[in-house]
Amino acid sequence: MRVALIQPEIPQSEDENLLGIYPPMGLAWLAGNISDEVEIIDLRLTSLTVKDWDVVGISCQTVGLEQCRTLAQQIRAKMPEAVIVTGGHHSVVEDMLTFSDFVVRGEGEITFQELLLHIGKIKRIRESKEAKGIRKLEEYMRTINIPGVSTLFGSSPDRLPAELFRLNSPDYNTLSLAQYHPHEGTMVTSRGCPYHCIFCTRPFGNTWRGRTPCQVVEEAEFLLENGAQTLHIMDDLFTYDKERTLKICEGLASLHITWDLPNGTRVDTVDQDLLNAMAESGCYRILYGIESGVEDILKRIQKQITIEQIERAISMTKKIGIEAEGLFMVGNPGDTPETIRKTVEFIGKLDIKGHFSLATPYPGTDFWRWVVHHGKFLDVPYKDFEQTPVFETLDFSAEERLNMWKWASSCT
Repeated sequence: MRVALIQPEIPQSEDENLLGIYPPMGLAWLAGNISDEVEIIDLRLTSLTVKDWDVVGISCQTVGLEQCRTLAQQIRAKMPEAVIVTGGHHSVVEDMLTFSDFVVRGEGEITFQELLLHIGKIKRIRESKEAKGIRKLEEYMRTINIPGVSTLFGSSPDRLPAELFRLNSPDYNTLSLAQYHPHEGTMVTSRGCPYHCIFCTRPFGNTWRGRTPCQVVEEAEFLLENGAQTLHIMDDLFTYDKERTLKICEGLASLHITWDLPNGTRVDTVDQDLLNAMAESGCYRILYGIESGVEDILKRIQKQITIEQIERAISMTKKIGIEAEGLFMVGNPGDTPETIRKTVEFIGKLDIKGHFSLATPYPGTDFWRWVVHHGKFLDVPYKDFEQTPVFETLDFSAEERLNMWKWASSCT
């Protein structure tokens, strides 16, 4: 079957302001783990030309949900027999089922491949001109019970996260790497996080899983041979397994390439030995997920780090010659204008670059449930979730949140 995997155009996020537009690695992972004919289309960089696809997979983020809906409608109008599958970081399955046949929940590599085995029969039923074809389709859809799949007729149980080292590597041949950053490579070497920060949607679950050092170094070497001069390792928690990280650093050192961690790692997962090895292997920058410079706020969001740990990690990082930066949020539970001012003062004390985002309670998170009990949700469309406060509390209005976010961002 002919499969198209589409990255929709979405409202520009703070991540893109910081990092630029990078290849849709989630789709490249999918492409590398299915056996059908597949192409990746990135609508952030090109316009859509509908072809004779059998299956269309759409990657959905919360802020881009309406773009996904419009895209699905365009495809359905031109190819009514095509099967549309959605997945991604948006956590409300019911939203996506309004414009797709299937929703793949969680990691999709194994689930999507299994689903494709059923889609051939669905296509044949849809193409049938018999009136009873609709009844047959509904009957067949009800029989599909693939872990991690939802339809209008119900949801199967979740699929357990896969061991990354058992999956095929991303298929870079489906990406036109030159249209992104031709001298920069993007990698994911691990998934999952065992911590329980209240704002996290946990898209990869609470079990940390890493690829082997050999797999990581081989992929880095491939990117180097294809023009990359520096690597961006996009893991949520690259430094979780110290021994694995040390072995990866040993391999990267032999490639004489520079690399960084732009997606944030934890201050309590680094020590001097590890940072030394990272610096020697070419690491030039680490962004730490710090969130706040106030101890009480860190406790409220269940970050499980302390001010002392933050200060120690930043000091060690800078001392070894690696650029240290921090990711912070405005509007955490307990935040007020005063706590934001204290956080900005803390950043000044650390003498680092700080990147601020609005604290956003996404559906399904503990943060969302906190707002239900302690705040007031505002009528904000998904597309504005990252640029507009979506809730307020008695001691921190939406207008104050927006003003403090702009002020804090201008200070660092």
